[in-house]
Amino acid sequence: MFRITYQVRTYLECVQMGWEEWQQAMKTAIPIVKKYRQMLAELKKLPDEAARKKAKLAADAVKRTLPGACFQVAEYAISTGDDPQKKYNYGKSGRWRDMRYAYLSGLAVIDVDHCGNPREVFVRLQQEHDFKELGILLVYVSASEDGMKIVFKADPEYPHNLICQQWQMAERLGVLQWVDDACKDSSRLSFLTTPDDVLYCDEKELFNH
Repeated sequence: MFRITYQVRTYLECVQMGWEEWQQAMKTAIPIVKKYRQMLAELKKLPDEAARKKAKLAADAVKRTLPGACFQVAEYAISTGDDPQKKYNYGKSGRWRDMRYAYLSGLAVIDVDHCGNPREVFVRLQQEHDFKELGILLVYVSASEDGMKIVFKADPEYPHNLICQQWQMAERLGVLQWVDDACKDSSRLSFLTTPDDVLYCDEKELFNH
C-alpha cells in the first residue's frame, strides 16, 4: 500500500508491485476521490472568489493524499537535496524525485485537462483509433473528473523529448487543445483515481498481468 510521499512510486516500482497491488492502491483512492469531488462541487456554489480560492486550497490538500505514480521514470539516481526550501531532503542523500536524476521508463503521459466530459471524449477516441497500434497502455479519468491521463509508449528513437512526443500523440488523437504541458517534467506525478475511473488498460503490456 502506498500514499503520495516525497519518495513516490516510479513506473518500475509499479511494475514490480504488480497488478493486484495496483488494484488495491486504486481502491484506497475511492474515499479520497469521492471527498475531493464533493469539495469541488461545493466550492462552485460559493458566492465570492475569496471563499472559492480558500475552498480550492482545502480540496487540493485532500487531492495530495491520493496515491500516485511517476509513469515516465523507471528509477531515480541517488542525489543530495540542494533546495533549502525543501527541508525534508536538503543536504540528505537519497533517490529523490528530481528530473535531473531520472532514468526514463520509455513511457510518456498526456494530461488531458478541462476537456468537459472525459468519458465522452474517450468513446470518440476508442471509435477512431486503435490503441494497441498507437502503443496506448492506460487511460483513466482524473481526480477532478474534468480530464484524463493517457499513458503510452514513447518513441524509442526520441525517448528524452517527452513534450514533443506528448504533443504529437495528442495531435494524432485530436486532444491537443486540452494538453497540460506540465508533464514535460519527467518526474511529474500522476495521481491515481478509482477502479471505476479506468477507461482502458492493457494489463499485459503495463503489468505483465
